[in-house]
Amino acid sequence: MERRSFGGPGLTGDARPALDRLLTELGVAVPIRHAVSGIVSGPVSAIQAAALSDAVNGENLLAVAPTGSGKTLVFAIGVVHRISGAPSVPGRPRAIVVAPTRELALQNDEVLAEVGAGAGLRTASFVGGQPLAKDKRALIAPVDIAVGTPGRLVDLIRSGALDPADIRIVVLDEVDQLLDSSFGEQTAALLARCAGATLMATTATADADVEAAARRRHPDLRIHRIEGGGDQTSGADDPGTPESTTVVAVPGHRVDGPATSPAADVPADGSQPRHLIILTADDPERCATSLSARCRRALFFVARRDAVEPLRASIADVGVPAAGVSGSASPNRRATAFGELASGAVRVLVTTDLAGRGLDLEDIGQIVHVGPPHSIQDLVHRSGRTGRGGNAAGTVAAVVRPGEAARVIEQARKAGMSIDRVDADATGAQARLDAVFGPEIEVPRRRREPAPKPATRRPARSRVHRPKRKRRL
Repeated sequence: MERRSFGGPGLTGDARPALDRLLTELGVAVPIRHAVSGIVSGPVSAIQAAALSDAVNGENLLAVAPTGSGKTLVFAIGVVHRISGAPSVPGRPRAIVVAPTRELALQNDEVLAEVGAGAGLRTASFVGGQPLAKDKRALIAPVDIAVGTPGRLVDLIRSGALDPADIRIVVLDEVDQLLDSSFGEQTAALLARCAGATLMATTATADADVEAAARRRHPDLRIHRIEGGGDQTSGADDPGTPESTTVVAVPGHRVDGPATSPAADVPADGSQPRHLIILTADDPERCATSLSARCRRALFFVARRDAVEPLRASIADVGVPAAGVSGSASPNRRATAFGELASGAVRVLVTTDLAGRGLDLEDIGQIVHVGPPHSIQDLVHRSGRTGRGGNAAGTVAAVVRPGEAARVIEQARKAGMSIDRVDADATGAQARLDAVFGPEIEVPRRRREPAPKPATRRPARSRVHRPKRKRRL
């Protein structure tokens, strides 16, 4: 197939075309273009310029790009364009989109529903935490695109409620997590039942193992990788795999310590957060609690579920409105916690890696890792919750014990982040924290309402019973 050069005018630097013009050139129908314009407008992002052509043309592809860079729209447009113009049979969707968490699946469902509305397509979400019978009823009517978590989709297939015979496209969002030990078996079962389908995979972090696993199933896989957050891109065909295309963006960032190559173990999540403040303290929880008073809208990540509530309670005790949520919480509790952060009802949300992947949370000013992240991928994805989609990034910090700092520094260097280390217990640390995080935010005092007056009850008046007189006839 003839390929258009990524280095030509209109696809690089500030000369990238408007998204609508690119979709017109790719032959996307007018109703779909109108639906997309209702979601986003302006020039295409680097990953959209690189991968949209393959998505629309039905190529097997892997898109690796920073969080908030428009990967969801790439597979949404590709899926809707490919399956539009034909009806679906009840119980037999023609595309499935798989995400590791309930929240990310529902977010993808919203985007797909908006884009699919232009082509008259129906989407439905299938996630855990709700009765399986409800999902079976949803499949009685034709569903064109099924969006869900791997466990629930596998359950529906095994029960016979969802027949994968007509599936033409499989989308794996956050593919590196879907292929790891937590979801690997379920994802493999889904891919085995959809062996003839086109694969679209997206993530912000994909190492050589992820690429190899995807390429084993699809040798013609085309890989589009955007490293860093720069606007300038340069493309080159990988000489070892002529069917893949690698697009590299090289930002001018500084890394304290030995320089790392763009092809480090994990590509940098380049939304904007390229700098990490490492706070060392003998008591990280106490330091994080003190730090919360400087935050207006922040995510505090902890390593374990049982650490969520103690930290949330400590933050609330200092007068900062805070909520806490982990993967073991009920769907209603999870939705409530994210809603409270979005509305401003709370300033801090304490959570696990439940909120670390893919979620589009607006105006997050601070990301605080309480304890070292489990892996480079966790550091990258968590930090990407701020500065999404080209917005100005907030502050990213890690609060760790002195003996844990070396591990986080190594993770940050491999992720391409510059580092600034602060001893939170040292004299003068408060002045440095004021310079980085700003001063503590005073909680407005609420005027105490006067105590209600005690209700006085008047004794009931006794009534003398007088029998009615009989009427004389």
